[in-house]
Order: sequence, then structure tokens, then C-alpha cells
Amino acid sequence: MAEGRHTRTGARAHRRTAGTPGVRWARARALLAAGVVVGVGSAATLASWTDTEWVWGGNSSGDAVAASIFEVQQNLWDGAGGAAAFVDRETAESGGELDFSLAAGALSPGVTVFAPMQLRTVPGSDAATLTLGPAALRTGDPAFFSALTYGVRTGVAKGDCTAGGFATGTPLVAQGTTLTTGSGTTSLTLGAGGPGTPGPAVDVCFAVTLPAGAPDALQGKGASPLWSFQAISG
Repeated sequence: MAEGRHTRTGARAHRRTAGTPGVRWARARALLAAGVVVGVGSAATLASWTDTEWVWGGNSSGDAVAASIFEVQQNLWDGAGGAAAFVDRETAESGGELDFSLAAGALSPGVTVFAPMQLRTVPGSDAATLTLGPAALRTGDPAFFSALTYGVRTGVAKGDCTAGGFATGTPLVAQGTTLTTGSGTTSLTLGAGGPGTPGPAVDVCFAVTLPAGAPDALQGKGASPLWSFQAISG
């Protein structure tokens, strides 16, 4: 019995001790200390330093990203007094006239006539690679159009675009080619234009022939071929 009483008395004493104000205050202080630690950790997270960095797309000159310029012009020597006149003619309707001379209006079999022109890029333009497409019948007689042949050479200046000077150029289209055949993979190159300065002009000489043996049925007929140069930048 004495042992049992001792046990109950110890339990009551333990309960009294755990519930005393001193013990409760010690526990509260421990909890407060833990809370302070958690609170400090949360405050540190919310108050972190922040920074933002911005960038923008440009080029090495400090300007915006932008497209290049690409434009080719033609000169048909149709300015005042036969002077050079570089212009854009980008549609079939606005195409300029190659001047094959008055002799082109009265061809005989075996006769060839010539017409000069130039091509260049505009100021600031990229360089260009050009091919010549097959001709189409603009106006005139289809049979006469089909009978004609032609050739094109580059590097032949206006004054040399003749029977004697034609052979000195670089072939773009072989002489004797039918009008419905273009230059294919053979091309000419135009240099890029500089700041405020056009690219160097390239001379082009066309030769059109009514072949020997053309039938009498073509007498008095005529046709106007229509060509186009296709240009690609670079």
C-alpha cells in the first residue's frame, strides 16, 4: 500500500509541476522563440533584393533590325538626245523599247539588228544575279515571231553593239536561239549599290535575226518580242 500511495502521489506531483505558471511560461517562451525564428526566415524571403535586365534587337550601328534594299534599274538610252535614263519598269505594260534601229522595220532574210541597254542596282541595294526569261509575243504576227532568232551578250558598250562589236561580249544567250528560249542557268551579275551611289552599270547588247531562208509568206509581217530579266538578290 505504501508503494501504491507513493506512485499516485508522484503522478499528482508531476501534474501539478507541469501545470504550474513557471512551467507554462517556460513553454511559451520556447514557442515564442521558435516563432520568432520562423518569422525572421519568412521576412528575409519577402525582402530579397530584385533586379531586371532589358535588351533590344538592333545592329552594330545602333539602329533597329531592318530589311535590306533590293532594286534593279534599266537604261535604254532613251533620255534626251539619246542620253542614259535609268528607270524602273517592273511590269509588262511599262516595259521599255529596245531600239533595234530603223533597219529593224524592214528586215531581209539573213539580216541581224542590234540594240543596246544597261542594268544596274540602285543606291544602297544588294547585289543582284539576273537571268533572261524567254520572250513572249507582245504584238504582231505569230509566224514571224516564231521565225526570228536572237542572242544576248554582256560587256558590249552602246557604241560597240554592232555586228563588229557583238562578238567581243560575254554570251548570256547564244546567237541563233529561238525567241521562246531564255538564258537558262546562264546569268549576269550586278554589283551592290553604295551609300548614295548606284551599282556599276552593266552593258547588254541584244541581236535579233531574220534567218536566211525565211519563207516569202513572212514578207510585210512583223512582231514585237517581250523579254523580262529575273533578278535575285545576293
